[in-house]
Amino acid sequence: MKKYFGLLPLTLVITLIAFSSCKKDDPADDSQYMEGSMVFALPKYLIAKSPVELEVSGITLPASGITYKWNTTGFGVDSIVGQKVTVTAPAAWGDYSVIVTATHPEYNSAVITKSTTVIDPSSKSSFSGIVKTNDSIIDSRDGSVYYYKTFDKLNWFVSNLKWKGAGKPYQNESALSEVLGMLYSWSEATGGVNRTGLGNGPQGVCPQGWSLPTREDWENFGSAIKGAPLSFDDNWAGIGSKAAVNAMLNGKSMWKYSPDNMKENNSGWNAIPAGSSTNNFNYFTNINMFGFWWSASQKDSTNGEYRFIHFDNSSFPYNFANKANFGASVRCVKLAK
Repeated sequence: MKKYFGLLPLTLVITLIAFSSCKKDDPADDSQYMEGSMVFALPKYLIAKSPVELEVSGITLPASGITYKWNTTGFGVDSIVGQKVTVTAPAAWGDYSVIVTATHPEYNSAVITKSTTVIDPSSKSSFSGIVKTNDSIIDSRDGSVYYYKTFDKLNWFVSNLKWKGAGKPYQNESALSEVLGMLYSWSEATGGVNRTGLGNGPQGVCPQGWSLPTREDWENFGSAIKGAPLSFDDNWAGIGSKAAVNAMLNGKSMWKYSPDNMKENNSGWNAIPAGSSTNNFNYFTNINMFGFWWSASQKDSTNGEYRFIHFDNSSFPYNFANKANFGASVRCVKLAK
């Protein structure tokens, strides 16, 4: 019998051929997962048509050769490539997503998605309800326009101060300051100066010629709305509803609803629930529920006085808080001619 050592069984040959055909020349078979976690900062709120700088980081392996593609539908361009890019916020208000995909020929792709809300303070379809007047000033420091209204002996801003030379925007979201104004500590708002007397408040953070309202300024305002004398220490029953405005932002009411405070705004003071901050602007709360406005007066050496409106109560009482740690809104006043 002859021996054929050079020949392989037919079944083994077929198996080897099949194995060889399955091993494709495809780098993806040997690809690895990228190491590290992609991160990028996207504000929760953006002003329509404003420039937005975006930069992604966090991948530690591979160290080079990564392509970053941004899916920015609605942002002027639908997609853009680069680790650091600049895009334009959508012109139409609403909710949008930004997606970043990292690719490399030898690694599996990585993806991260974040969302943002675009607002347009100049459009009534985005921000409405605020009653403007025929009188206004331009803040020479930043070009901001403030409308004001005369209440008895004083002119009052009918929107919150938004000067960014001090204070912080709610949740550090710069876009929100265009609607809510800025939050300031009492020490920032007043420059640390406690004043009394009608129209005699410190300039503090207000534009030139304007000042923080004193106790007497607040009393003059409240009395003008009520049509009868009011003390600063009074609860100001019913005045909160007359001062609060049922403003809308992107189709949603800024104030929470309550039948006990109908936000009539028949005074035209346009109070909105801009919230507050504590712990040196490290904690923000009370948005959509409370509005707080500083007085130039102090309760004592530690605490400054403010007035506030709650969504569920029609009054406009006063309280006090730490001068350095509590953040509240500011309205500026000046004596009417």
